[in-house]
Amino acid sequence: MMCYNLLMDTSSRRTAEKELYEPIRGYLTSVFNQKLGHCFLEVTAEGVFSSTLKSVVRHDIIFYFLGKKASPDLTGFIQRKQSEWDAAYVPSIVQDFITVEIKRGKITLQDVYQAKMYGDLFQAKYALLISPERIPEEIKRLDQHLFVTYRYMSGWYLHVGQWLSSANTIEQNWLPHSPFPD
Repeated sequence: MMCYNLLMDTSSRRTAEKELYEPIRGYLTSVFNQKLGHCFLEVTAEGVFSSTLKSVVRHDIIFYFLGKKASPDLTGFIQRKQSEWDAAYVPSIVQDFITVEIKRGKITLQDVYQAKMYGDLFQAKYALLISPERIPEEIKRLDQHLFVTYRYMSGWYLHVGQWLSSANTIEQNWLPHSPFPD
């Protein structure tokens, strides 16, 4: 009986997490479009990537390592402005990649490193970790001392935020700072 209850709890948590994908995707798409230009963002939590996304990923070998058990919840890109895109000089319409990991519960150190891994695999300038729970003080303090949100490979950061379901928005107290320019 105990094993059955444990399986049900895990399953219900996963279902609850899935319910966050579309509202967060919609919000982020809107903000990225407003602040940075055309954004393409899709749900990839089940390891299924659209042909649009696959066609713009520079190193398609990463799809070999991703699948149902290990994929960012949301993946996408910011498209270059038409005036900036000249195939002779810039071979891709992608300006920057986006990866988003969504957690239903309290963010853990493992969640931070999982989200950083996805950001690094996609060489994503915008790697985000979002939860409806407040960012734990322990994670904030650890970041102050060990810079756990810093992504050494690229020099970019993992941005950690809190989803506010009641307002359908993300609290503006990002760790370490907002990914969106003012």
